[in-house]
Amino acid sequence: MIDDFAKGYLHSDLREIRKAMLWKLDGLCEYDIRRPLTSTGTNLLGLVKHLSLWEARY
Repeated sequence: MIDDFAKGYLHSDLREIRKAMLWKLDGLCEYDIRRPLTSTGTNLLGLVKHLSLWEARY
């Protein structure tokens, strides 16, 4: 079982990662957020969705 310190540390890290992602996306137009950046079609919006899913699971 995860102790309280580890849980607080994890939540703190998740909050910092969320803030960093939102800061990097701030000011970009919708095209840039949805534009595929890799050969697999990964885009910035997909990364935000991925992070929010895993944050909700924790």
